Amino acid sequence: MLKVLGFIFAVLVSLSSFAAEPNQSSNKTTSKRSQLEIGGGAFAMQIPQYLGSDESDAYLVPLPYVFYRDEHFKVDRNQFTGKLWQDNHFYLDVSASGGVKVNSEDNDARAGMSDLDWVFELGPSIKYYFQGDPQQDSFFYAEFFTRKATATDFKSLTNVGWRYGPSVTYQKAFRQNELAGLLPSGFLPSGNGEIEFTVRANVNFSDDRYLNYYYGVPEQYATAQRASFDSDGGYAGSDISFGLTYKLNQWWFGGFTRYYNYSGAEYLDSPLVKQNSNFSFGFGIAYIFYQR
Repeated sequence: MLKVLGFIFAVLVSLSSFAAEPNQSSNKTTSKRSQLEIGGGAFAMQIPQYLGSDESDAYLVPLPYVFYRDEHFKVDRNQFTGKLWQDNHFYLDVSASGGVKVNSEDNDARAGMSDLDWVFELGPSIKYYFQGDPQQDSFFYAEFFTRKATATDFKSLTNVGWRYGPSVTYQKAFRQNELAGLLPSGFLPSGNGEIEFTVRANVNFSDDRYLNYYYGVPEQYATAQRASFDSDGGYAGSDISFGLTYKLNQWWFGGFTRYYNYSGAEYLDSPLVKQNSNFSFGFGIAYIFYQR
């Protein structure tokens, strides 16, 4: 765990050196006039069935595209940001995440166990901005999030505990003409598109209820190949993700990759954990049919 925390700290230090250089074109202050864009498309992704599983699934899902910004709020593909509370560089925000449904009959490690339902996580986060603010396109902030997790089969709700932890996020926005000379001629379509590069690193912690929802093995599900297991709450792994988006006129393209590492996690000895790291990735495209 100390190695992972050291890595996150190194990311923080390295990104702060970039944040010290202001970007006048992309960190412009937000005007009082609101901006709204609406569109739609599709997103394809490959993700593990659950973190620590050696089986993964591919998804092709609709991609609603909504972007709204005024002097008080910002809504984009990643988050809703509003000035719920703000003091100097500190901002109170809302943090959300989730997990996909897993049919245990489709996962060798969980065969014979109850299914994993859809999990939705929601809670507050406090952010400190070293560069920029929530209304800008380039920023660098540290965050501490706390989220309540609820599982559902859309017939009932189940309390599955809490997740919390620190993270750092760095985003740099460019205009296409700023990269002239750095990319081969013809690499991008003609025009002056908008490019955003994002890096996010998380150190995750969870209570025992959450970890046992995914990794606990009650006695009734124990077999000769799958010992019973009960996890304590605590360190739940770390992850780092990279995202890249490109927007030109009415077209938006985006992709991401994320690496998860569970070395030192409380649940690592669970028989349901088949590997101590995972990758996920995805790519999407959207057409913006309304701009104001």
